[in-house]
Amino acid sequence: MDKNKLDLIFKSYDIRGVFNEEITPSDAYKIGKAFSSFVQSKEIIIGHDGRLSNLEMYSAVSAGVRSNGSNVNYIGLVPTDVVYSVSGLLNLPGIVITASHNPKEYTGLKLCNSGAVPIGENSGLLEIKRDVLNMHHEEILFTEPQEPSSIQIYFDHINNLVNPTELSNEIHFGIDGGNGAIGSIIEDLKKQYNLNFESLYLDVDGSFPNHPADPSDENNLQDLIKLVTTKKLDFGVAFDGDADRAVFVDDRGKVISGSMMTTFIADYLNTKNNQLKVVHNVNVSPHAINLLNEKGIELIRTKVGHSNIKAVMRNENADFGGEHSAHFYYKENFFADSAILTLLVFLSIVSEKKKSINEMISAYNFPPCSGEINFKVDNIQTSINNIENIFDGDFDYLDGLSYFGKNFWFNIRGSNTEPKLRVNVEAETEELLSEVLEKISSNI
Repeated sequence: MDKNKLDLIFKSYDIRGVFNEEITPSDAYKIGKAFSSFVQSKEIIIGHDGRLSNLEMYSAVSAGVRSNGSNVNYIGLVPTDVVYSVSGLLNLPGIVITASHNPKEYTGLKLCNSGAVPIGENSGLLEIKRDVLNMHHEEILFTEPQEPSSIQIYFDHINNLVNPTELSNEIHFGIDGGNGAIGSIIEDLKKQYNLNFESLYLDVDGSFPNHPADPSDENNLQDLIKLVTTKKLDFGVAFDGDADRAVFVDDRGKVISGSMMTTFIADYLNTKNNQLKVVHNVNVSPHAINLLNEKGIELIRTKVGHSNIKAVMRNENADFGGEHSAHFYYKENFFADSAILTLLVFLSIVSEKKKSINEMISAYNFPPCSGEINFKVDNIQTSINNIENIFDGDFDYLDGLSYFGKNFWFNIRGSNTEPKLRVNVEAETEELLSEVLEKISSNI
């Protein structure tokens, strides 16, 4: 397999590319075989989201796994966090066939070792890449998907973490599934938790006919916002394509950023555990960090990405992790991220507090922020250097470029999955926010 091609599809913490162009079934077979060699397990869990290419990808990946002597525990079409949880519960390695929020033509793989331990560039992904590079062409004996195994063990697990009796079914909310994987289990969740929701786009459709399954783009939240405000719902939640990320909007249709949710959940968990330890990534708002510091919560800052967050959480035995991109991690869930668990925790908080979402979030008095803005650029590092040259002061380089001014803050970093520069800005006033954004955008 060509090294340049591998460099393109192997990212910092997963594998992604356009199906049949950048990742072919032959590539998927080799990755499955190399993964099986790396984890050295007699059994490997495989699940996938609803992309149109996934059954072809499954046939190839599972053939690679079996060619190396491992059995496949196929759990079918599920959200990514189901694979992580089952990996932890059964103490088996897992593969998720997904490209998350990327457009429909993409495919990819997320990998974890036994116990839901993430596999990223510093924890095995480079070794798997090397083995694929050195692998010779083989004839592939594709396998047809068998009947999926039961995932009742997953529902039992989340029921132990969030008791259904603690949730009020008077909370009326909206869900935008984005035609992604959340639709595969939502009816089971509804029955077990007696959920009371209005829905949009919960039918799983890998062509994503309504809007891209990327809730980080506010344009993709407009239907949900309209649903919440028109029907006077308590809140809304939108899931991405593989349903490991959830973005919330309050009862007035205002988007609750990942930084706000990190604060909201950590503050609540701190009332249950007065020695709370929280991991957050570099683009969580400084305002959020200051609020949590004032609560006496121990905070640990790390790079963006699920494999980074999980590794730090394990090393520090942290209770909770939050990313500005709306990934949230829980110690009791094998340190893995779970949008489904986040929805249930959010419902627990609202059931207990009995206040409007807007009232509770507004109490934190977050300053104006840009949200994550993406710029397509020819060269990520050149663009970052351009920005560094136009601001005076000290910079932080843990992940991309962070700048902490007297009355504003920003983080600029290259995407690990797309040829884009991701920009987050926070400022004391809307006017200053606009000025900083204009200065950045005109120099990228």
